[in-house]
Amino acid sequence: MDLSSFDQAAFYLKNKFQLLRYDCRGQGLSPKPNIVYSLNDHVEDLQNLLESLDLKNFILIGLSNGGRIVLEHARRYKTASAVVACDTYDIPSPLLKAKLKSWLLAHEESGPLHRFDVATPWIWGEEVFSEKSELILSYRDKAGLTLDHVVKNLILGALETDIDISEIDCPVLLVAGEEDLLTPVFYHQAMLLKLQKGELAIVKSGHASLLERPTIMDKTILPWLIKQVGK
Repeated sequence: MDLSSFDQAAFYLKNKFQLLRYDCRGQGLSPKPNIVYSLNDHVEDLQNLLESLDLKNFILIGLSNGGRIVLEHARRYKTASAVVACDTYDIPSPLLKAKLKSWLLAHEESGPLHRFDVATPWIWGEEVFSEKSELILSYRDKAGLTLDHVVKNLILGALETDIDISEIDCPVLLVAGEEDLLTPVFYHQAMLLKLQKGELAIVKSGHASLLERPTIMDKTILPWLIKQVGK
């Protein structure tokens, strides 16, 4: 992924908020060092960006691993006004680790396209397979261009680190795809019980909700954001 992945979802926010998107390390135009892309590194990258721009009043939105980043940033720095975490997890369970390790093995054995093909059924919802195959193919093309060490370091980073989300003191909206096989709804239901100020929205999608159905931003997330701003 890169920041352009959110073009359609971000469209619904542009008249209501100032937007900042960035490429996480290893992706898009950001640096791609040959080290494990740890959650700590991702969070510090985000913090350095916010500090460099002197941003103080902000809401964080993240998808999948990006959801982990915004949750951990909110826990650690307590500067976000609110957080939206989509299709994500706080603790990499043994089952989730097994899924991710199968991706790593596929990559090590046959390269990035094989890894993509093995991962694909865990990521996308039924509607995408039936009606939006071109979306999957566009991400497959990107996967084929991804550097070998980047794939490995992204997966290895996703395997590590628990987040104590009970320490997050700002409002959090969890968004879970009802067809998400990678981080199922019950993961998010368990996370909801740990949050001080949490809400859960279950939407029709797979794991890549904001990519599959960008209107989720308009119909589900935007009304929640406006409610938070109005408080």
